[in-house]
Amino acid sequence: MKEKHILTLAIVLFALVCYYMIFEFVAPDAKPGPEALVPILLLDYDDVQKVAVKTSDGREFIAERQEGHWSLIKGQKGERWADNITDFVANLVRTVEVDRIPGGSSELSIYGLDNPTYQIIVTDVTDKTYQLLIGDTTPVKTSVYAKFAESPDVLIVGALVNWEISKIVPLLTSA
Repeated sequence: MKEKHILTLAIVLFALVCYYMIFEFVAPDAKPGPEALVPILLLDYDDVQKVAVKTSDGREFIAERQEGHWSLIKGQKGERWADNITDFVANLVRTVEVDRIPGGSSELSIYGLDNPTYQIIVTDVTDKTYQLLIGDTTPVKTSVYAKFAESPDVLIVGALVNWEISKIVPLLTSA
């Protein structure tokens, strides 16, 4: 008699598990991996030939790579200026897009991009130029708004960009 109860219990349990697997079970969403991070510039450090930074108040610096070393074309040579340019370019090409606001260019003033704080112009070894505009910091201060001049989309990139620009500020000269 005891075996009958155990067999009945096993059948009921099996039926409940089957019901759950067929009707209730939902597979967890796949977590995005590192491949979801999109760099804003599809360049390697060694692909950058020239970099210029201009501010909204007219200050600027221009550096060009010659024989593997940075030369300051326009700007002030401060302490560790070559290392600062190297750091700036290396981290700029590693900067990733946190989010994208499609067609955000119709409301540039919201993002501080109607009169950008900084304008970064990067020229690669093929003489292709990328013009990146840097606007306001996001409300939570973890990212900044950015936009490529030729694109209508507004990008949200990590605030590390502001840190890297702060290394370049001592090199800026009046236009």
